[in-house]
Amino acid sequence: MDRRVPIKVALEATTLDEIIICGTVQDVQHSGECTAITINDGSTISSIQARMPAVRPDNDSSLSLGATIQLQGRLEPREATSCLSHQKQQATLNVKDFTIVGPADSAFPLSHRQPSPEFLHLNPHLRIRTPQYALMARFRSTVVSTLANLFDTHPDGPFYQVHLPMLTWTDCEGGAEVFAAPTQRSKRADKEMTDTYFGSRKYLNVSAVFHAEAFVQGLDRIWTLSPCWRAERTDSSRHLAEFWMLEVAMNYIVSLEPLFDLMEETLRSIVSRLKTSPPGQEILAQSRSDELLQRWDRLLSPNWPRITFAEATKLLEPLRAAKGNTPAGRVQDVTPEEEKYLCDHFNSPVFLTHFPTQIRLFQAAQSAKDISEIPPGQDFPPDQTTESFDLLLPGIGEVCSGGLREHRLDILIDTMRKKRFLRGQKPGPVPELNAPVNAKPYPYLHPGEELQSVEWFADLRRWGTSPHGGFGIGFERLLQYLTGTESVREVISFPRYFGVCGC
Repeated sequence: MDRRVPIKVALEATTLDEIIICGTVQDVQHSGECTAITINDGSTISSIQARMPAVRPDNDSSLSLGATIQLQGRLEPREATSCLSHQKQQATLNVKDFTIVGPADSAFPLSHRQPSPEFLHLNPHLRIRTPQYALMARFRSTVVSTLANLFDTHPDGPFYQVHLPMLTWTDCEGGAEVFAAPTQRSKRADKEMTDTYFGSRKYLNVSAVFHAEAFVQGLDRIWTLSPCWRAERTDSSRHLAEFWMLEVAMNYIVSLEPLFDLMEETLRSIVSRLKTSPPGQEILAQSRSDELLQRWDRLLSPNWPRITFAEATKLLEPLRAAKGNTPAGRVQDVTPEEEKYLCDHFNSPVFLTHFPTQIRLFQAAQSAKDISEIPPGQDFPPDQTTESFDLLLPGIGEVCSGGLREHRLDILIDTMRKKRFLRGQKPGPVPELNAPVNAKPYPYLHPGEELQSVEWFADLRRWGTSPHGGFGIGFERLLQYLTGTESVREVISFPRYFGVCGC
């Protein structure tokens, strides 16, 4: 009985079965005796060639590039003679019958053989039909399934997958630009946007980290792969306006070591699976060099270096001095170029740890030094650090950020105050101490101070909490690293970035 098979299976066939194949026409060539067509169905980056009795373009104009076609015929071995054997194939389909399932007219945008990356970025609804972008989608699917299996079957107990909200009032990132989500009764562009639906303006979520903390208090170990939005006005190869974040959180941990171990375990599991998966093998074959394989092997190597921010600053002194980039009097964060420099120095992935409090968000757990010792009205001193880390990968820099979360309510509120995050703070010097634990209407707040959109986040500490932590991985940035592509736009289905949001 005839059966439809994926092209990947057909290309690997060793028998002469009669089968049915469906796919998109990639190429059509006519000769005196036969017509040869090349089709692909997304199951493999390789296309299959089919041959049939001559079909004249003037007799059947629907047999054209972009058309969806169903072919019925018998597979022939690779050695069989083809009337148009310009491609090396594992198998050829001798067509007995064909049906045009979906014709494409002559204006089909991908009719030119080598569409530019810019054109494909602006037409993401069509680029998935190209074998290369179908491969990227299969590669992404393999990584997601690997993560699900790892977390579900973890030897220390499962990590539960959770789904987090996309609309929020909470400012998770401080300085990050956000997308507002007001409503309108009509889709007409000239209609006024209002904030009446929720009673006040809400935003698309910029990070999964806050809401993940709510779940970890009830489930201990969780993970999520969630969309996030940031309105950063940049056109770099590392940034998207809409991207996905892998967020992992663990309860009852008091040091960074469990996070380091889990981070390494996660990436090693992904690479081990990719090495044996069809999409992974195809990506390696497409790279045409050993560079990508060497990149993967670095992730399989043990004992990734762990250096503190202070140690990294020492290593970077010659680089900064050569560029005249040595500002005094403030903490200087590590730039993307410097992140790559550190990876090159160690020829390895690098954990950069214990970032200064001055440049970390308020939810990062403060290191052992008691921040209440800081004189009133002063910023955090450079030696005040957080229990935090970034993971830097060679050639790309930071792909992961994480650490312990501040679980002590009094320290959390004091940190918010020193970072000028509280609403209603009085101008001038910061008070030396928190208000008392029984302060009204909220513990540790001075009169006039308000938590507003993060009060629920503080509540997680107010009503029972425990030491916990986690990390977040920019999923597209990780895929960019694993595939060796030049831009994160290549590894997401519908790229949205500054100035571009097509279809």
